[in-house]
Amino acid sequence: MSSVDRFVEEMGLMFQQAGDPRIAGRIFGLLVIEGRELSLQQLSEKLGVSRASVSTNARRMAKRGVIRLTAHPGDRQDFYELNNFPSVDVIGEMAERVIHQARTVQAFVAPLRTENTAASERVEDLSKVLDQAARMLTDWAAALHNEQTIRKDPE
Repeated sequence: MSSVDRFVEEMGLMFQQAGDPRIAGRIFGLLVIEGRELSLQQLSEKLGVSRASVSTNARRMAKRGVIRLTAHPGDRQDFYELNNFPSVDVIGEMAERVIHQARTVQAFVAPLRTENTAASERVEDLSKVLDQAARMLTDWAAALHNEQTIRKDPE
């Protein structure tokens, strides 16, 4: 298996671990490798999966802003390419997941306090760590976005 194939597969596994379909990560990985727009047919052929699967997952990723749909006048095919700042989007999504986790954990602190004070303190510590991680990820995504915007528009 080539390094390209391994990279595409690893992206699939990473997306799957984050709760997304594996094919979505493979699409993302292939678009990173290719560095250009690809049609649904090209994505399907290169990944060895059905056009329907590619279409469903590409639309989902486009809706989230990770990739974008492009069109060519006179061509009925849909094309997809990476969004301008996919690394920022990925980190932003990680931050959103961690924010949700922190809020979920925090909701248990007060109810646990009446049942088990020591447990509520540990849960509160976990909530604080998750909250801090979310802030760090959010700040990092903002810094990357600013850096990439400046790099793209050096005026």
